[in-house]
Amino acid sequence: MRQTSRVVLALTAVLGLVAAGCGGDDNPTGPGGGGGAADVTVTILSGAMNAGPNAYSPDTAVVQVGQTIRWTNNDTMVHTATADAGSFNTGNVSAGNSSSVITISGATGVRAYHCAIGGHNMQGWVNVTP
Repeated sequence: MRQTSRVVLALTAVLGLVAAGCGGDDNPTGPGGGGGAADVTVTILSGAMNAGPNAYSPDTAVVQVGQTIRWTNNDTMVHTATADAGSFNTGNVSAGNSSSVITISGATGVRAYHCAIGGHNMQGWVNVTP
């Protein structure tokens, strides 16, 4: 009888942990972090590869610390939005798709970003406000 009680207790604990892990991620922080709505959406424009500062719309996104941002790729090529100083990176965003929601944290100020795929001349900025 004791062995059966231990097995039941162990199974109950495992099922409780599995159920707790099935919840959503209420605070995504980077690629793969979430699929919910973003506070700000930036569009990667068609023909962006050689558009320089005109590759992203808006070219300067304004977000408050703690808000979320997502990039939507309207081009026919894969692109990224990678902070020059490394504070965020969408990873590859395929044509017609969107990045995961990224939470902007840290200091206020303007953060430059670019497409990290070789040969792509694309620049954008995120203005982080209090």
